[in-house]
Amino acid sequence: MHPGAGSGAFSLASTSQDPTWQRLWLRCQQHDWMSLALVGSSKAYPNVVIELAWGLARLAHELGQEIQVIDARNFGLREIKQVEDEIKRISARGKRCIVVLRLVSENATSVPLGQLVDAALLGVFIGETSTVAASRTIDEIGRQKFLGTVILTPK
Repeated sequence: MHPGAGSGAFSLASTSQDPTWQRLWLRCQQHDWMSLALVGSSKAYPNVVIELAWGLARLAHELGQEIQVIDARNFGLREIKQVEDEIKRISARGKRCIVVLRLVSENATSVPLGQLVDAALLGVFIGETSTVAASRTIDEIGRQKFLGTVILTPK
């Protein structure tokens, strides 16, 4: 998954007509999920991962579906149960949610929160995300959860 491929930069303006967003959406649909973790972080571009989640939610809306976004990037140990309850509440209503998390090297709660969801995508920032941090995140959350990697090259 390479949202930046071709243009050299990832456009956060999601639309069902954009081939990059189409590929991302279709990749997410290859697995049946009600909850999806979007895991990644960037010091240079701290809001890109949450904006990516909101882009997927906008695209879902455009396609007649609803996805709620939970920003858990800065959650601590006390909020784990709260997120679990929120995921269950949303799923019980037949809705989907995206939980946005940091790499496990930046927030240890990403492991239990990532393990709560049905599936995950890893956001990798060119020139910033280390192979070690990405591998550790995948290994600790669980390789079987990951649908793929989104290569992010924001403007």
